Amino acid sequence: MWLASVAEMTPRSRPATPSGPSEATRLDALPAAGARTGIVTAIGLAGAAALAQSIAAVIGVVTGAEPAFLSWPLLVLLAVLPVAVALGLLLRGTPGIAAGVLAGAGVVAACGAIADAQVAIDATRMARPELLLPQIEVSPAWPGLGLLVAGKLLLAVAGGIALRSARSLPDDTSGRERVRQPLALLAAASGLLLGIGTLLAPYTSRDPLLLDSAALDGPPLALAGAALLGIAAPAFAALGVASRAGGVANGILGGLALGGLSFAVPPIVAAWLLEFVDPAAGPVLVLVSVVCLAALATLPSRWLDVLLVRSDDGPAVPRQRVLYAIAGGLAILAGVSAIAGAMTPLVIGPDGHQVGSPVQFLLYPVGLGLGLLGVAALLPTAAAWVRPVFSVAWAGVLLVAAQVLTVPIAADELPIDTTNGAAGWWAFCAVVFAVLLAVCSLVAGVVEREETGWLPAVADAEVSGGVAGKLIGGGAALAGVLALGAFLLPVVRSQDYVAAALSARMDLAFWGVLLATLAVLGVLALVPRSGRSSAVALLVAAIGVVGLRLLESYAVGRRYDMTIGLGALFAIGAIVVLVALAVTVAIRGRSTER
Repeated sequence: MWLASVAEMTPRSRPATPSGPSEATRLDALPAAGARTGIVTAIGLAGAAALAQSIAAVIGVVTGAEPAFLSWPLLVLLAVLPVAVALGLLLRGTPGIAAGVLAGAGVVAACGAIADAQVAIDATRMARPELLLPQIEVSPAWPGLGLLVAGKLLLAVAGGIALRSARSLPDDTSGRERVRQPLALLAAASGLLLGIGTLLAPYTSRDPLLLDSAALDGPPLALAGAALLGIAAPAFAALGVASRAGGVANGILGGLALGGLSFAVPPIVAAWLLEFVDPAAGPVLVLVSVVCLAALATLPSRWLDVLLVRSDDGPAVPRQRVLYAIAGGLAILAGVSAIAGAMTPLVIGPDGHQVGSPVQFLLYPVGLGLGLLGVAALLPTAAAWVRPVFSVAWAGVLLVAAQVLTVPIAADELPIDTTNGAAGWWAFCAVVFAVLLAVCSLVAGVVEREETGWLPAVADAEVSGGVAGKLIGGGAALAGVLALGAFLLPVVRSQDYVAAALSARMDLAFWGVLLATLAVLGVLALVPRSGRSSAVALLVAAIGVVGLRLLESYAVGRRYDMTIGLGALFAIGAIVVLVALAVTVAIRGRSTER
C-alpha cells in the first residue's frame, strides 16, 4: 500500500499550493473533504494505536517473567511520540508532513509487529529485556500481546490512510527540488543503515537466560521483522523523496526516524541500567540512522543546496546517467563481494577443517553476472537498457547469500569452537550493495517515469493491447505460476542436505527465497504494462533469478548424492515460458515499429 501510494505522488497529481505554511494550508482550507477526513481518521487511528501499545506496556505481554527494568514509561513515550508529532504538525497547518510522519512510522510499526508476534511462539528466545527477562517457564499474556501487536498494526493502517490522503493535501515545503535525487540516495543509505542495525546484536549479555543473539540468528519472526525492515526502510525513504512528495517526503523521513527509536533506545537503556548487559554496535547504528534521517527531514533547503548542489546554473541533481553510473558501481561492488565470498572459507573448525555451503558455488555466477551488468551500466549506450535488469537482479544476490549465511549462523549454535571465515562477511557485503542497488534502480525508475510519463527513453509502444497483448499477459501469468512452484518446492532431495524453499523451515534462507519470489512475480505483473525494451529486460532478469534457482540442483549435486525435486522441474518450465515470452515481446515490438 505505502510504496504504491508514494510512487503515484507526481506533480501531475498534486495541486499547486503556496510555499510554506500559511492560512491556505490550514486543515479547514484543505482542497477536498476526502483529504480532511483521511488525515483526521489517520490521526485518530494512530492515537488508538498509541493507547493500545501503552496499555500493553503497562500490563505486560508475558506471564511468569517481568521486564528486566522499569520500562513501561519509556515504551509509552515511544508509542505516543509519532502521533504526538503528527498531531502537532497538523495543528500547525502542515498536514502533508503530518501524513508523512504517520506513513514512515507505520512502515516501522508493521515490521515491529511481526517481530513482536514471536512472543506467542517462544518468548524465551527474544532479546527484548524491555519486555521480559526470560525465566524457565514463560507463557504469553494474550491481552497485553494482542494490544501490542494490534496497536502496531493499527499504526501501520493509519500510515497507509494518511499516505493515500496526502495526494490531495497541500505541499508543505518548497525549495528542495534541486536536491531531490541526491537526497533520495542519502535517504536510502540512511534507511539501509537502520535495517542493518536491526539485524545485528542489540547488546551482549552475561545472563544465561537473557539471549543476546542478533536477529540474523534469532527466532523466525524476529528475523522476519528485521529483514523486512531492512528492505522497506531504504526503499520507502528513497521513493518518498524521489516522487517529489514535498512535505510528505520530509514527514516520511521523520516518521522512519521516530519509528527507529523503538529499535535503538530500549537496548541502549538496558545496557545503561543493567549490570549484566553491555552495549553492542546494532543499536548504535540504528541511532546513527535515526540522526541522519531526522537531519535530512529537517535541514533547511539552503543548507542542502550547499551540501549537495555542485553549481548554481541549472538543476544540480544527478541526471539519469549519474544514477545509472551509481547503480553500475554498486553492481560491480556487489559482484566483487559475491566472488570474494565464493573464494574464501565460510566456517573454520577447531582442527582447521573448512566447512562451506554447496550453494556458495553459486556466488560465482551471481558475482560475474552483476559485475558485467555493472560495467554495461557505465556505458551511455547500454545503461538505459540495463537499468530495468537491476530492478530484479538484486534479488538473486539475496537468494544465494541468504542460504550461504545460514551455515555460519548454525555453526555459532554448535557446542564446538568454530571460527567464521571471510566468506560470510563478503556475502553480507554483497547483500548490502544489492539492496543499495535496488534502491538506486528504484530512484532511477522514478526519474524515468517523470521524464517520459512511464517508460525509459529507449522504450517504444506498450506490449499490452490486442491479441498479442492478451497472449503476453497469459504467458506472464503462466510463467508466474511455474516460477511460484520453483520457489515453493525444493529443487533437490538429499539425505545430507536440506534445500531452501517456501515450503521448508522458516530460517534466513527462507526469507531469501521469499524475496526472490516476490521480485519475480512483481516483474511478471509489470511486463504487460511495460514498453518493449523494458519488458524484455525485466524478463531477462527474471530468467536469471529463476536460473539461479535451477542451478542450485547442480551446486548441491557437486557435493552430495541427490535427486531432482519438483522445484527444479517447475524452474525448467518457467525458464522455457519466460524465454518464449521475451522473444514474443521483442518480435511484437519490431512489428509495431514498422
